[in-house]
Amino acid sequence: RQIHIISLKIKDMREHLNRVFKVGWTNFKRNSYLSFGTTGVMALVLMLFSGLMVVNFLSSTIIGSLEDKVDISVYFKNEASEVEIREVRQQLENFGSVARVEYISRDQALEDFKQRHAGDALIQESLAELEDNPLQASLNVKATDSSKYPAIVEFLEANKFRSLVDKISFYENEQVIRRVQNISNGMRNWGFLATMVLAVVAVLVTFNTIRLTIYNQRQEIEIMRLVGGSNWHIKAPYLVEGGLYGAFAAAITLVIFYPVAYFVSPKVGSLMPGVSLIGYFVSNGLQYVFLVAFVGILLGVASSFVAIRRFLKI
Repeated sequence: RQIHIISLKIKDMREHLNRVFKVGWTNFKRNSYLSFGTTGVMALVLMLFSGLMVVNFLSSTIIGSLEDKVDISVYFKNEASEVEIREVRQQLENFGSVARVEYISRDQALEDFKQRHAGDALIQESLAELEDNPLQASLNVKATDSSKYPAIVEFLEANKFRSLVDKISFYENEQVIRRVQNISNGMRNWGFLATMVLAVVAVLVTFNTIRLTIYNQRQEIEIMRLVGGSNWHIKAPYLVEGGLYGAFAAAITLVIFYPVAYFVSPKVGSLMPGVSLIGYFVSNGLQYVFLVAFVGILLGVASSFVAIRRFLKI
């Protein structure tokens, strides 16, 4: 008997939900022009939101690639012996923030320099006329994280072998990374601001659409109140209507975004070899689709909720 009662309650709940969704869908179709405009504004918000995700992916990829190339070069004076240099290397390898230390002797540095300029006859002739190797021995230090380099430099500055060191330098990429980070942060901030402005516009448009729907159906609402309709049955269809605006806006965004990403991806790949824009959004498709749908439906339902609280007095 209890199971039968529970099944009846579940059936009754399903019927109520179906009725609510049908009324919400009817409201959505009835206001066709308003629904089209509201959905379009929400789609613009979601497209801009998707653009921010693209900017975040590309900037993170660029910064990560540049950080991989950043390191410290420690150049030693010519009077520093190989034993002393190797001892400094040993101390660096035992330092917790250091991932790798490469020793480059003066002879190896000269050989590498010759190979890099093998096609330059003038440089090759100039090197041939030199009686002594002009290049210095060095240690190339790679940190576990780019934020650890200041600590490594401080460690080297305080080392007892500091008198043997001629100079300690970062590669120029560190400055490039900071510039890219500043540009990326600026784009994110302005993009976020633009998204918020459009989101407010979308909320206002949806708010007014629901308000007009409530106004047009004021007689139906009054009749439902007289026949004993619950607050849930009266309010819920408007929440469904708002959710439908967001759901259709998300669908439009996905239909536009993936083809655009597909055509733009080769151009991005030509500028950033090894980076596939469409590949990233395909491999993370479930998360992206869920996020866009969630944001769209949340905007619609939140706007409807505010309109109901403001104009639906029952």
